[in-house]
Amino acid sequence: MEVEVIIQNLNGRDPLLYATQRAIGPRQLTEDEARETARRAYNKNSALSSAEIGKAVGRARRTVDLYIADLRAVIQMDMDLAIFRMRCLGIHQERIAKRLGLPQKTISNHSANLATLPNWLNTDLTRGFTVPKVAEKHGWLEPMVWSLALEGKGGIDRFKELGWGLRTWDNWEWNNCDRRFGDDWPGRIPAQLVAHIIFYFSKQKDLILDPWQAAGSHPTHAWH
Repeated sequence: MEVEVIIQNLNGRDPLLYATQRAIGPRQLTEDEARETARRAYNKNSALSSAEIGKAVGRARRTVDLYIADLRAVIQMDMDLAIFRMRCLGIHQERIAKRLGLPQKTISNHSANLATLPNWLNTDLTRGFTVPKVAEKHGWLEPMVWSLALEGKGGIDRFKELGWGLRTWDNWEWNNCDRRFGDDWPGRIPAQLVAHIIFYFSKQKDLILDPWQAAGSHPTHAWH
């Protein structure tokens, strides 16, 4: 038995939208079908414009905007958080664009949102919400929220907030890495050890350069 096969060159078009567009006509998509298809297409390729999706599902651009508004907001927030995190690490805009595979102009446009990005989190922190609760509520990584919670505090206050306790003796031993400072991996140094070394062997307002940091070398303020 032979089956006839037709090979169609899509010329870069999204396969899902192509198939949907072919179905429009006698088999017009219902509202629910159009919405679901638009969301699936955007989830698969967020670079698609509302106009492109609308043309395929037979809906106006503004209607598609409503279909995917929540998905677009999530992607926008994820992008803002990624840029915010890399900027906190001292990574330059050009390098951020290269790491994310985006034009530098896009990074510049997102950067305008970064100044106000921590405001809601700082408000919750000042109201007494715990760092894990704030991280869960706003979808941030817990270490990033800790960086906000500890900002501007002196070394003693930071040790107290983290529940480490400042060890004044010269024999330090930690069995585990603190999960609040990233995922564990072979060869990782406990953050408690790093904090104690910086506290005892640097002065107020010193800058500490860590040339072995995986995310890229950048100066860090001393813990005083």
